[in-house]
Amino acid sequence: MKLTLNHPLFQSALPLIQQIESHGYEAYFIGGCVRDTLLNRPINDIDIATSAFPQEIAEIFSHTVDVGIEHGTIGIVYHGELYEVTTFRSESTYTDHRRPDEVTFIRSLEEDTLRRDFTINALAFDVRGKLYDYHGGLDDLQQKIIRCVGQPYERFNEDALRMMRAIRFASQLGFKIEDNTLQAIETLSPSLAHIAIERIRIEFIKFLEGDYFTQTAHLLETTHLSAQLPGFDQVNVKRLLDRLIEKVKPLQASRSQYRELIWAFITQLLGYSEQETMRYLKDWTHSNDFIRQVVQIRELLDLIRKNQVTAMAIYTLDTGVIRQVQDYLDAHHLSVENYLLQKEQLPIQTRKELAIDGKRLMDMFNLNRGGPMIGEILANLEMRVINRQLENKSRVLEDYVRQHYSVVGDMNVK
Repeated sequence: MKLTLNHPLFQSALPLIQQIESHGYEAYFIGGCVRDTLLNRPINDIDIATSAFPQEIAEIFSHTVDVGIEHGTIGIVYHGELYEVTTFRSESTYTDHRRPDEVTFIRSLEEDTLRRDFTINALAFDVRGKLYDYHGGLDDLQQKIIRCVGQPYERFNEDALRMMRAIRFASQLGFKIEDNTLQAIETLSPSLAHIAIERIRIEFIKFLEGDYFTQTAHLLETTHLSAQLPGFDQVNVKRLLDRLIEKVKPLQASRSQYRELIWAFITQLLGYSEQETMRYLKDWTHSNDFIRQVVQIRELLDLIRKNQVTAMAIYTLDTGVIRQVQDYLDAHHLSVENYLLQKEQLPIQTRKELAIDGKRLMDMFNLNRGGPMIGEILANLEMRVINRQLENKSRVLEDYVRQHYSVVGDMNVK
């Protein structure tokens, strides 16, 4: 099989591979970029594998970077872009279920593919678009099957994260996991406990956001991988997944746009309070900003349920948070309110837009420095502007301050 490599990422990297070949070595595009090209899916990056050893690559190119040379990966800086090139290699045992104890550089592409996880990821193209397929990967692509290279028990014992990758690819591609591969996952699922939660989180998020998540979600339960995930070992996973599918299924756009919303639903279905939600997401190593937005989504959903959404509540929420909730409500026909429009129509979006600031307040009270009272006055003005009790004009706000704060420390606000 032969393809024309028209994609800009391939075209930009062709001169590198040609230069490697001109020195007598082999080099290929390999892995996900090949798989997705054959599936007519978008590609975002490329992987290059070569028979040249890292020191030989360094001799060919004038500007290289060590990005993992002990594992055979070296970066080539070419026309201002960094390209990672990895030497063909074989791997020894994996005593930690994550990294090989020893890596040996080799010259054979076919032998290199033996260490890869799935047949659909062990495909390679050369610069002329010729396909190299040693494990039936093309046939598995056509049959929509996820199958391990070689013996699945060996592949999963080498790196237990591959089990999460299997269900992730099922969710992303809509493929079926081959029976022997599936059985090995079910048997070896407890070994996922050896993998760092950060690495699991990356695969789990891709699983949740896959185009075929609603059709493949129950793989999390049937493979028993859910028992190794924080929180999921304490609940009825089937019921949780059923309810999660109901919530996310109508959202037609890319689910990556609703990442915080999905985690808000997960924590809600787990029955977690706000504090428990924050601790749980921290256990998953989510960022503080991500956690804050998930909590905000939970808060807004609760306010909507209680019919207690105020202008001030809308003001304090991120626009992205409101958009996710609004899309969910619209998809389920749960509300006639347009909270995004309400956000847009607020008199101000941030305190910085107030027509008066702390410096002006200090001048009004002849203060050399601010204090807690300045903040309290600004908060009061902010609230009144948001609730349209005061117009956001400097004269109006200054008159209000003069009438109600004759002395700093005087809180006799009418």
